[in-house]
Amino acid sequence: MHRFETANWKWTLWAGVAVTLLSFFPQLLMWGSRGAQWNGSYAELHGDEWVYSAYVQALIDGRPRRNDPYTGRDDRANNLQPESLFSIQFFPAYVIAIPARLLGISSSTAFIGLGVLAPFFAYLAIFWLIANVIQDRSLAVGGAVIVLCFGALAAGEGLIHLLISGDNYAFLPFLRRYEPVVPFPLFFVFCALVWKALNDRRFRFLWAVAAGLVLDLLIFSYFFIWTTALAWLACIALLWFVAYPGKLRRDFMPFLTILLLAGTALVPYAVLLSRRSVIMDAGQKLTLSHAPDLLRMPELIGLATVALIVFGVLRRRLNWRAPEILFAVSCALTPLIVFNQQVITGRSLQPFHYGWFIANYLALVGLVLGTVIVWRGPESERRPMRYRWVGRMAFIAIWWAAIEVLAPTVVELLLRMPSVAFTRS
Repeated sequence: MHRFETANWKWTLWAGVAVTLLSFFPQLLMWGSRGAQWNGSYAELHGDEWVYSAYVQALIDGRPRRNDPYTGRDDRANNLQPESLFSIQFFPAYVIAIPARLLGISSSTAFIGLGVLAPFFAYLAIFWLIANVIQDRSLAVGGAVIVLCFGALAAGEGLIHLLISGDNYAFLPFLRRYEPVVPFPLFFVFCALVWKALNDRRFRFLWAVAAGLVLDLLIFSYFFIWTTALAWLACIALLWFVAYPGKLRRDFMPFLTILLLAGTALVPYAVLLSRRSVIMDAGQKLTLSHAPDLLRMPELIGLATVALIVFGVLRRRLNWRAPEILFAVSCALTPLIVFNQQVITGRSLQPFHYGWFIANYLALVGLVLGTVIVWRGPESERRPMRYRWVGRMAFIAIWWAAIEVLAPTVVELLLRMPSVAFTRS
């Protein structure tokens, strides 16, 4: 038994290392191509990273939270600055800036370190979530790899998008520094904590408090992640109370605890938002619309997952009230909510961010869980898992991600052009 557990953890760590190496490849390539002339630069994976790097460097240099990385202006008594996306979503920036300042390193060096730590923690967070729901670490290893490596494909981006349209190439989109890569693991930690709060009667209150505190951090991290977290929480709560109306009184407390803690963050968040620049909404392309948006790739994946589970229920292979089924369905339905909330609110804010950075990964989590649940069948006659097939799928996922990472690099090297943009703060 001890040997099996040790081997299990080895596979867990090796899978995390594989995802990390894939994520870090552009930096390794830059070091190889520039040699001693790399000058402390980091390999830029996304066009917005330079401005995030500039903001973090300002904090490292001791400048105030309200500083403008575009103009260089700082908040001063005689020259007050409005709140911006950077100053409102300050948590990830300080997570990077405080250790960097203590270690005496620049934002560029900190971003290099983030390229190693962030993907590994993202993998561990998704692994922990899946392992808690399906109670199988081996499946969780493969599931976490599949979710991260197929993220671009699930967003309708990456290699497939390149072959179809020839532009907007993106691989492993969650890696954009520092948004969303810093709060990205926290989202899945939040989901796992909510699961614990609903299923662990002994420590229910503690898990709910932990979930609420993590949600508070997400609120001051990235708009598209914390709104997805709230949408998912509303979805799982609705499904839970429909499935267990007789347990409403017992199960209401974890949700109430989380919402009360979220309120302690939403109030100051609203205050900061009210002090934002008058041109911020225009700059972020806030649009007024009630039109539904039903054909995004994460939505289609979610609908496929729901159809798969409904098929299992109709075949009487599944009990739709099982907690793991409710969880999988909530992950599958949340993309529909975030892409169509404007039907009610009338406001839409660059919804493609949901598709690139979070809804695609959540839909894949739902698909992984739904597939495992349907394959296993009823509790009384649970079909044994074929771990070889899971391993093969994880292997294919790693190779797919490797092709997406390597493809633009190889093409540009053949054309004798820089493979990535190099930025120094």
